Amino acid sequence: TQRANVRNVDASPSAWSRDSKPEGFSSLTVKQAVTPFWDTRVGADMNVAGGPYTLAPLPEKLSTDPRLSQSSGTAWASMTAPGLGPVWDKTAIEARVDPLQDQSKVGTSISKSVPLNGDAYSLTLEGGYHVIEQSFAPVARRAARSYEVDHAAKLNIAETGTSFVAGQSFSANDDRWLGRVGAEQKLFGGVSLSGQVSETATGSLNKSLTAGFKSNW
Repeated sequence: TQRANVRNVDASPSAWSRDSKPEGFSSLTVKQAVTPFWDTRVGADMNVAGGPYTLAPLPEKLSTDPRLSQSSGTAWASMTAPGLGPVWDKTAIEARVDPLQDQSKVGTSISKSVPLNGDAYSLTLEGGYHVIEQSFAPVARRAARSYEVDHAAKLNIAETGTSFVAGQSFSANDDRWLGRVGAEQKLFGGVSLSGQVSETATGSLNKSLTAGFKSNW
């Protein structure tokens, strides 16, 4: 019943996670549930130099450590709701604000996961639509809007912790579809290795290979 899905939000503490990057930055995420229905959360993503792991000491460290002036962050709110029967099984809505870039983004996506060969494999299909508003204040106090469309398919192999992704995206700014393929391998203790090859608007390929460590506390 609906009552069984209600959670005690007040008793749910803020969840922190950290993803260390080789260039000396740490990607920090904090999120907090705000309603007992579905999965509605608010939070912030921070790309922090120097590795502070809580919000409290940031003002002091920003004034004494010049590397921390390179830090940045975005605030967001998201909601995950059920889908529509057999058509799709999850609906996600997210709003994100980036003060540094003076940019806001609102989007929705739907996804459908299909198990293959029991639970040994799973295939997830996802489609998304996003509207981006870029402000040009204070010069003219106006904003420009654009949109992005994204489609992706992800194959997960449960036994090995390997995922393969293929997708394409369309941006109104580029006015063309750009494809991408990638893979991720979970190693041990929250360590993962991922690589991606994607097209760019100039026609060249963008290749990346990253390793990360993710922990929750």
